[in-house]
Amino acid sequence: MALDPEKFREFRENLDEIIEMAPGSEDFNKSIMDTAFGDALRETEELVDDSRPPRLYVFGRSGAGKSSLINALANKEVADVGTVEPTTVESEMYHVEFPDRYASWDIVDSRGLFESVSPDGDVPADTVEFMKEDLEEYRPDILIHVMTPDQVRAGEEDFETVQTLRSELGDLFPPIVYCLNKVDMHASPGEWPPDEHESLAGDIKSNLDFVARILGEDEKTAFDDNRPLHGYKFDSDEHIGVVPAYLQEEGEYWNVETLSWLIGDFLPTDARLQFIQAQQRDELMRDMSRDLTKRFAGISAGVGAYPTSLADFPPLTAMQLLLVGMIGGFSCREIERETVEDYLSSMGGTTLAAVGFRGLARGHSSLVKKSQDSRTITLLCK
Repeated sequence: MALDPEKFREFRENLDEIIEMAPGSEDFNKSIMDTAFGDALRETEELVDDSRPPRLYVFGRSGAGKSSLINALANKEVADVGTVEPTTVESEMYHVEFPDRYASWDIVDSRGLFESVSPDGDVPADTVEFMKEDLEEYRPDILIHVMTPDQVRAGEEDFETVQTLRSELGDLFPPIVYCLNKVDMHASPGEWPPDEHESLAGDIKSNLDFVARILGEDEKTAFDDNRPLHGYKFDSDEHIGVVPAYLQEEGEYWNVETLSWLIGDFLPTDARLQFIQAQQRDELMRDMSRDLTKRFAGISAGVGAYPTSLADFPPLTAMQLLLVGMIGGFSCREIERETVEDYLSSMGGTTLAAVGFRGLARGHSSLVKKSQDSRTITLLCK
């Protein structure tokens, strides 16, 4: 279940009826709707109407687990996980369809890129040219560099290679997320998961700190202050962050949600919905709902500046319903009139009487709680 863009457009168009029911002159209401509600509509248009597949470019040495990473992110088997090391530099693009999620992805798996790099770190000209051709052809939104702990410690040349490629390719080179895969490879028997084993957790954090130091990223923020071993986000335009992961082919994953969140947070707005919606990960959808709620609340803040007490009725009620529709689609439940009325009444009003966005947080909490029950929203989900 997921937000259906076509059904959402129909839902959104019906919001124009609110203007007709609102008090005040038609010109006055239109002016407020254009200035206030118009901003909210533009937010949803960029997110839903302009939605496109994200384009990810995955690279790293053989054995790092690039195919496993692709499968883990997609939450289904997409790429063939093989053991044959590539003898030539080549890339393969996967166009991944998620028909039941109204989404698709484009993922480029660059194979053999670092196998052509000599031990002293020299980068052959054809390697630079190969990646330049790839980036010009595919125009990825983000690069994902996959490495194992051993490759991190022995592969300072790989980091230098990436920097050389960035220098050669300039603005054509997108920012990079570093995925530290196979973090269990040096764990003792029974020493898993790392959250419960101090020694392994320390090894993972040490490798993360090493990556940050090699990259020169002193400004780093742990995703979880209580568990820094889950990775860092960098304050950089070149390097987005580093995330450890455990990606077994059998579908046993660790910390993939953190990696997914970091990628989704960086992606352009028009590529974000399909990336997050495809994965069927509830926490990512809740994060998107919370983010949208905050943006709508910011838009609504300026409406109170209008002089009349009823001036905020049309745009705020419309935005309330629009937000209900968006969150309903994200939560993949049914939108029924009763649900909408429950949501609005939690803010002290009804579909026709709610005149404020001031109870937004309380209303949003109520809606999320309702969405955990069997009732909630038909217009948007199959």
